[in-house]
Amino acid sequence: MKVKKCSIKDAVFLSPEDGLYKATSTFMSHRIWAAPVVDEEMHVVGILSIMDILGTFSPDFLPMLSNVDFIKDYGALDLSIKDVKELTKLKVSDIMSKNVVTIDEEGDIMVGISLMKKHTIHTLPVLRDGKLVGIVTSVDICRRFLEVWEGKTKGEG
Repeated sequence: MKVKKCSIKDAVFLSPEDGLYKATSTFMSHRIWAAPVVDEEMHVVGILSIMDILGTFSPDFLPMLSNVDFIKDYGALDLSIKDVKELTKLKVSDIMSKNVVTIDEEGDIMVGISLMKKHTIHTLPVLRDGKLVGIVTSVDICRRFLEVWEGKTKGEG
């Protein structure tokens, strides 16, 4: 089965120059957890996830801790309104992941699943001739397999 059979063609994407507020609003309004970041020619230059955004709200040392149960007062880690307003100065390019795993639309969906498992990701930008034409998520792949199992569509191609 080809990736193009289950990818979303009208994928939501961001620009490197978009602000963090716009990115967050886009995620919430479209109910998505990640979006490719593209240049003017639709070349993928990064990917931004909700976890990247949430990471801006936590202290730098927090990801190094395997367990935070020992912290009794999270108030010491709270952000003030001033801190949140400072975050509005950030651009997508400031926090996006630049090493993006992608897949060609003609690629086999099993390759997509393998890439997702290997890199512990759930979203792959889909390319044609090096340019973004869609996106495929683990949910899209599961939905496609369910359709095939239920006989709603053919599995080949």
